Amino acid sequence: MTSLLSGLRPSGPRHAINTVLVVFGLAFAFVYPFVVDPAMVGVGFIALIYAMRNFTWNIAGGLAGLLSLAHVAGFGIGAFAVAILAWEHGFNVWLAILIGMALSGILGVVVSLIMSRFGVNAFFFALGTAALSLAVSGIAASWSVTGQVDGLQNHTSGEGFMKLQWFLDPKPLYYVALVALILIVVLTVWMTRRTRFGRSLPFIREDPDMAASMGIDVIRNQALAMGMSMALTAIPGSLIAQYTSFVSYESVLTLEIGILMLVGAIIGGSSTLAGPIVAGIGIAALEEGLRSFDVTSSSVSSITQIVYAAVVILILRLGADGIVPMWNALLDRLFATRRGEGERAQESDEKETTHA
Repeated sequence: MTSLLSGLRPSGPRHAINTVLVVFGLAFAFVYPFVVDPAMVGVGFIALIYAMRNFTWNIAGGLAGLLSLAHVAGFGIGAFAVAILAWEHGFNVWLAILIGMALSGILGVVVSLIMSRFGVNAFFFALGTAALSLAVSGIAASWSVTGQVDGLQNHTSGEGFMKLQWFLDPKPLYYVALVALILIVVLTVWMTRRTRFGRSLPFIREDPDMAASMGIDVIRNQALAMGMSMALTAIPGSLIAQYTSFVSYESVLTLEIGILMLVGAIIGGSSTLAGPIVAGIGIAALEEGLRSFDVTSSSVSSITQIVYAAVVILILRLGADGIVPMWNALLDRLFATRRGEGERAQESDEKETTHA
């Protein structure tokens, strides 16, 4: 425990500033529902969902380098698992979430193993996983069990933690999403720092052939990363289903959602833990800001995509790896400049002392 805490201590000015920002962000997230209008609590919940699905995509995409568009299938499976099992057949909602995670995780492992037969080309991986997402969406749109094009509505009654349902007060579900995001981040940090599997992922991302020469089972670890990532992506899908009390293929299985996960993680900084979360919260804030100007829902979606495109172009133009890496580089340059000025001032004082 001591070694883990020592690894989290700030090791420089940039780390110290980022640590303060994280602590402040967590504190604000916990008090947020009590300092905003009740309607804004829902906005905070959506921001957490966006952050969570970006972050869970990043486990496969950012850590293992798998350019996946299959995660929308995991997101949709999580939502439909709750709708079919809990709403339609009376299963406990928590059991339904676990089943959705298991199904999504198994799908992720199978897809990764199948795609590995075609090599690790990012283009073919993205194309194959996009085809999978379209197939799952088509099944949901035509299958009576999933409500076809009409979707499924939650007609259950009863509230509370065991039912994961609060019809009039969004605060409890907000805190469930917040705790889920924190646990997922902590699990990921532990995995990448304390397990051989987690430490192998950056090597696989950078150079699979070199990783294989080091004795790393690339195909197995990629499949495990994909399975874990998609299983965790089912969680925000389940939570959004409980929040809206409605699920359809159009609401949780469009390819646009998968693209937004991928682009959101990249914009924030797929090489960082905070990047996908920052991007998710930022996009939710942008959408709410547009709605405050009475922009229609369809226009909000279009403008959001334009903003995504503009930010991606700006990041490419600056040669950066995302918003958070840009912020870190800015801090490094700032403190390097200050150190340089301090050293020059010290040298000047020493020269004056010598002449005196």
